[in-house]
This record gives sequence, C-alpha cells and structure tokens, in this order.
Amino acid sequence: MLTCKIVSSRTVEGVDKEKKFVAYMLQVRQDSADTLVFDRDPANVERRYTHFLDLYNGLRKEHPTLMNNVSFPRKIVVGNFDPNLISTRCAAFESLLNIVASESRLRDSPAAIAFFQNAELKDARRLIEEGKFDQALSILETSFKLLNKVYTDRSRVVLSVLCRIVACAGASGGALAGPVEKWAQLALRRYEAVSDSDLLIIYAPLLHTCISIWETLGRDKSRLVEELNSLRKRGMKVDSVPSLMDAVDELDTSI
Repeated sequence: MLTCKIVSSRTVEGVDKEKKFVAYMLQVRQDSADTLVFDRDPANVERRYTHFLDLYNGLRKEHPTLMNNVSFPRKIVVGNFDPNLISTRCAAFESLLNIVASESRLRDSPAAIAFFQNAELKDARRLIEEGKFDQALSILETSFKLLNKVYTDRSRVVLSVLCRIVACAGASGGALAGPVEKWAQLALRRYEAVSDSDLLIIYAPLLHTCISIWETLGRDKSRLVEELNSLRKRGMKVDSVPSLMDAVDELDTSI
C-alpha cells in the first residue's frame, strides 16, 4: 500500500534573486496493509508549493473526470509562512498525493511522473555537467528509492533512473565504478525480463557501460560480452551506440 505523508516543513532563504520559500518534506512508504508492517526505509524528498500546484493543474488537465471533486489550496501573495496556512497546505498535499497513489491512471500520468522525478533529475543533470559525479550519484540514489516505491520495478521511469545511476560511473571515467557496481548488477537483473522495444534501445549502451565497470574492477566480463553478441545475432544494433547517459536522456524525453 503506497502511502504519502508530509512529515515536516522548513523555510528556505532564497539565493540570488529568488525569494524565500517553504520546503515540504514528503515521505513515501510502501506499507503492508495485510500484515500491518510499516516500511522501515521510506523515501524522503522535498517539494515546494509550486511543485504541488503543477501536479494538481496537470492532473486536472489530463484527467478532469477523476479530479473533478479534488480541491487545492489557492496561491496567495502574502502570509505564505503562517504556521496555520502551512498546516492546512500539508493536509491538502497529503490528500492529493494519496488520491494519486490510489489511482494508477493518475500515478502514470505525465504530471505525476514529473512531480516524482523532475526535481532530483534537474539537480543531478546540473551536477553531472559540473563534473560532480559523486553528488549526482547521491541524488539519483534518492530518486531511485522514491520512484521504485511509486512505480513497478521494470517501469520506464524506474529503469531510466537506474540506468542513469550506472551512467554516472561511465561519465566519471571509472571513478565511481566501485559504488555503482551494485546498481549495475541490479540494472542487468531488471533487464532480464524487459521486452519493451523502447527500453531495449538503452540495453546495449547499458551492457557497454557495465563491461567498462567490470574491466575497471577486474571482474569477469565474458557473460556481458556474450549477451552483446547474442543481441547482435538477433539483429539489434550493439556497435557505435550512444553513451548510456545520452541514451537515457533520449528515453526520458519520450516518457
């Protein structure tokens, strides 16, 4: 049972020309309703009012019937830091998210996917461009933890962030091969049952990156090479493919 809760809030001072704002800590859990076992390792991410507003507006546009009776706190010019207002907004945000959690059509909508992934993806992309791969890796691990609770193991959005984690090792020139090895192994296991043609486009780049990681760590790469040869025999393009990072970027634009 997917459960969303706003567990805290804090005021963040703006930098440069940005005004200060309230950051809401969202906790997402996968609890077992049958055994009353609570998720001991929930995902925690921060979101702003504008993130929730974009989610609400996007869902109303994409699924007006499902969202017909769902209300949302209006935007105000002053008083955004009033404790009573923040408390009211927290309750409204929780209500909205748990409606999304209970309805797969809402959860799989572009607006919901953007809400659950874009904040971390934006920060990770910026850090990767700046060459701060270890910091990007930490953010992507948090993103995977969240997305893997909201979506299925082999969904496009989950496999995308998982492969982006692996791509960090390739982009880092091998510096992150050790920390990323477990993620690379997980990505390979997840791909064993994937048949979606769009997702298979990034399989060859994933294999190439894993081979590079295995070489850096002195691991036996023969099984990965055999898998590439098997794909080649099946008519798939496995040579002169884009980097894993570029392949995942292309996949993300189509989600």
